[in-house]
Amino acid sequence: MPLLVSRGLDWNENGSMTLAMSPMERMVFFESDTIDNLFRGVEKLIGIPIGHLVIESRARETKRYIERTFPPKMRNAAAFKYMTGHALDPSITREERETHLAAIKNITQIIINISRIYGYGDQRLSNLWETDGDYPWRTQVIRNPYSVLFIAADNIGSVEVFEETDMRVEYEAIEEDTYKIEVRPGTHLVALKERLKRKRYSFKPGDISYDRCPQCGAPAEAASPRWSREDGTYTDPVTGRRMAIFGPSSMDSVLSDLELELGESIPETIIEAQRQYVKEAWGGERWNRAASDFRKMLALRGLGNLVEFEGDRNHLTQRIQNACLHLPVIGMTQALVELAYSVESSTHEWELADDGDLNITIIVR
Repeated sequence: MPLLVSRGLDWNENGSMTLAMSPMERMVFFESDTIDNLFRGVEKLIGIPIGHLVIESRARETKRYIERTFPPKMRNAAAFKYMTGHALDPSITREERETHLAAIKNITQIIINISRIYGYGDQRLSNLWETDGDYPWRTQVIRNPYSVLFIAADNIGSVEVFEETDMRVEYEAIEEDTYKIEVRPGTHLVALKERLKRKRYSFKPGDISYDRCPQCGAPAEAASPRWSREDGTYTDPVTGRRMAIFGPSSMDSVLSDLELELGESIPETIIEAQRQYVKEAWGGERWNRAASDFRKMLALRGLGNLVEFEGDRNHLTQRIQNACLHLPVIGMTQALVELAYSVESSTHEWELADDGDLNITIIVR
């Protein structure tokens, strides 16, 4: 595990995972294949495409992140507007242009390096940097993306912050699991209804303990996924599943936006799409496990603190404090209960309290 991750993140006793330099900024270390498969499942269930809504919502969150990470002084030093608005102005010397391009390239590379370390894939600078092409920062090539939709959104959100103008994004597969992402000026495909405020999480104290690495302080089990520098991926050595580190607030915000745009039935659709995917993709494992195993599983992923776990042959009830990604977690829980009980179907009841407690009951059929 890279030091930027092991030292830059805190696995807390309350089941949350946060940035060390920003304790209220929550992160998760979660199976990334669930992201695009969840959205594909929703599309299949409702019969209409939602990719444009996902990209628009995620891009909005990316812009907020980039604005916090790169303050105005740093963005102005790169002079994106100067380069894009007056690139052909004869008053700009070649030396000035090369200086500005070097600053822009450096910022672009920083963003790519962060995405690689977080497990987003093998993202690289486009060849436009070498051929002196126009606006080379607007084009990226990525192999093994953790989510094609989120990568596209991250690119458009980043460019919009630096160029301070609306953009559109297009992506295409150029090889197997390799995509070219291109951003260019243009109006957005959709205007989402404005949310009143950004997603915030409540935190209650907890008593989860970890066997921590003496050098970096990260839980030893959290460091077990293998990081490939070349591929920009994490792989769980036990399950073989792909993992990635990302902020749950952006995912929760996307899911909230889908409900605002498509109707109040969407949360149940999201739960069902997640249930179907997890049951199929994770079905080869034994899920008849103890409560302590599931508590550890949730905490190491930063999904919360499992404080109640009670069941019999007909049902399972659990309460998770400091919950996040509640809709995917409900769908995941329902799938794992069905696998553990060896049943074809079940029903669920759930409630997300204002204090962040997630109560789930699964009733098997």
